[in-house]
Amino acid sequence: MEKIAFALLISSRKLHSYFQAHSIVVMTDQPIRKTMNKIDTAGRLIQGTIELGQFNIEYRPRAAIKAQILVNFIAKFTYPCKEEELPMKTWTVQTNGSTTKKVGGAGVVLISPQREILTYAVRLQFSVTNNEAEYEALLTGLSLAKALKAKNLIVQADS
Repeated sequence: MEKIAFALLISSRKLHSYFQAHSIVVMTDQPIRKTMNKIDTAGRLIQGTIELGQFNIEYRPRAAIKAQILVNFIAKFTYPCKEEELPMKTWTVQTNGSTTKKVGGAGVVLISPQREILTYAVRLQFSVTNNEAEYEALLTGLSLAKALKAKNLIVQADS
């Protein structure tokens, strides 16, 4: 929590003129305001709270979008390991999604344990945001891996 509050403080210092001229809305899933207003707040945060108090800052809960929830899920349940620690029959799924004004697309590359490369391109028949295209690419990659009965999977999504 201190790191988030410190990042906000540094931002306010670097963008001082913007913070003075405009109302600032901080979208977060962390209770920053509540933490900074506690009586037993650490000394470093007290000074930051006073400094940030001069600005019109509104804290709003950040609504999660589908793609962000999926990214958070994968990040939480993915454990980094070294190449030699991977099971022998490990598949790799690489995904990427993109959009234009009218159409979206998803690209998937599957790499088998024997290093065979399978490439797929999917044209999305509906309007999507870039995040949604990334989400669709990941779902497509996972569906293809399941259809190929891949048990051990490394997922690499382009950013």
